[in-house]
Amino acid sequence: MGTKKVKSVKKVQRIKTKQPGVYKNSVTNKYDVKYCYTIVDMATSKRKYMQKWCYGINSYKDAVSTLNELKGAKFKPSSKEITLKDAFELWKEKAIANQYSMITIRNTSQQCDMLAKFISLDIPIILITEEMYFRLIAQCRDYGYSEETVWNINACLRKLINVAYKNRYLSENPVDFWDSPRISTGIKRNVITKEELEKINEYFDENCFYRVGENHYPKYKLLVNLLYFTGMRIGEVIALVYSDFETYSKTPRGKEKYMRVNVNKSYNSAYRLLKGTKNDKTRKIPLPEVVITLFNEIKNEHLRGGDLNDRIFDWQHNACTVMIQKACREKGLREYTCHDFRHTYISRLIRSGVPIPVIEAVSGDTQATIFKRYSHMFQGDEELVLIAMDN
Repeated sequence: MGTKKVKSVKKVQRIKTKQPGVYKNSVTNKYDVKYCYTIVDMATSKRKYMQKWCYGINSYKDAVSTLNELKGAKFKPSSKEITLKDAFELWKEKAIANQYSMITIRNTSQQCDMLAKFISLDIPIILITEEMYFRLIAQCRDYGYSEETVWNINACLRKLINVAYKNRYLSENPVDFWDSPRISTGIKRNVITKEELEKINEYFDENCFYRVGENHYPKYKLLVNLLYFTGMRIGEVIALVYSDFETYSKTPRGKEKYMRVNVNKSYNSAYRLLKGTKNDKTRKIPLPEVVITLFNEIKNEHLRGGDLNDRIFDWQHNACTVMIQKACREKGLREYTCHDFRHTYISRLIRSGVPIPVIEAVSGDTQATIFKRYSHMFQGDEELVLIAMDN
């Protein structure tokens, strides 16, 4: 009898690659992927460690992509490639899983949009240096953002980098080696007096700025007075159309013929589009006679060839800030920002004894935010409490 030959089987050797879980198969010369995960027995709470293999993948890139799909990831896990945009997607997934409020998710998304004005979200995190980080903070201030907004942008950037590091997509955390910029979130804003507002109005009355055959200073004067007498955010003012101003025949207390402005949208200069207001709050704000007069003059001029659905102010946020600060400089005033007008509006309402729920309704801020940001306005009012108790 002949001896039966036994066919030898070549032993498989898997060679590790830079990506843990991806191996080069020495026999097939292709890539194999190993995904390790844990399941928990709900009855005993014991953990069971599992593995799942995928074999015969043609390229290293496809193997990494396969591993990410098994993990449920939407981005490449290499520290050389993970970007701020990738980190935001990771943070968003975790936020949804942890049932963060939609406001929190939306605010972080808006802060990422602000970041994108000064640094590309497609830049790998590993390439961001401390010098770039401090330049970003300086650019945010130069753009005209308040210290609180700068603080939020700074916190957003650090949050994205931290989430990438904590999930092991970075070998080391760059934030640990950066100094923290000095950001005064509790900065005390000066209240704009009526005398200062009159000087700003004088500047726009005494000068002119023509573009496409139209003097824009009357509109800038209207914008300044809207900021001062309504406390609207600059994006909300820029988004206004003529039909947002509504006339009423009589107030509940009998005042004849008055006007309110309907605040239901905001303008995003970065993407040049309209969006909802902050916190998605719509509101109607009553207007004093000075604003009504300025608006009617511009409206009557516009309706000679325009439409009520046209935007009143065809400008960007930065252009408004620059023009207001130019008027302040020329009149020897402190260079106020658009947010200083909002601060003035809310501060004056508090000092005038307007009930907090009413301030919340016309400002769009929550009562918690009003107390947090304007607590100094309530200090020294103990006498009011004593009078109330005596009565």
